[in-house]
Amino acid sequence: MTETRTKRRYAHELYPHPEEGEIRPLSVDVPYLLARAIGYDIDDTSWTEVEPPVRASDRVVMFSQAAQIAFLADALLQGMSGQQAWQWAEARVDSDTTDEFLWERAEHYGVPVGRIKPYPCGPEPSHHHHVSNGTWGIITTIPLPEAQCPDCTESAESRQSCSWCGATEDLSVGSDGRTLACPDCRTATDRDGERP
Repeated sequence: MTETRTKRRYAHELYPHPEEGEIRPLSVDVPYLLARAIGYDIDDTSWTEVEPPVRASDRVVMFSQAAQIAFLADALLQGMSGQQAWQWAEARVDSDTTDEFLWERAEHYGVPVGRIKPYPCGPEPSHHHHVSNGTWGIITTIPLPEAQCPDCTESAESRQSCSWCGATEDLSVGSDGRTLACPDCRTATDRDGERP
């Protein structure tokens, strides 16, 4: 039997964490932080089944804190500072639509929101959703886990390659937010502002 994996990826697989002690430009970290916050969202998880319940509460706090940091970094990247940046960020965190604001801002920076899989919180849900155009549109509930859906999985052996050099290892979304890049091409692109 061929081993499969979901097509969606965890945020850190698309946007790797910075190296220890590394300080990256906001233009690199804002998409990373927005993707990370989206990964902590509790939607599409079984967070209500987590035992003990305090672990589910911890996850909600992690999501809120990740969103707050992402929005504040986004405000700074937009050129805001001080109280203005803080108010802009807080207005988006203290809202019933925090996740919608995250998606909107992430899409603004080219983050492939529909490719981000939420970090586990509880058992894998017994159902998942298909969206007609990938991120927004008609939602169809599929009555089986995402990891068992033929439309949402691929062969674990199937490899995607770097859009620029063809490498197949350690791929993540390039700085343009749309193409896959290996670490060398991603670094060159982030440094030079254009693909190698």
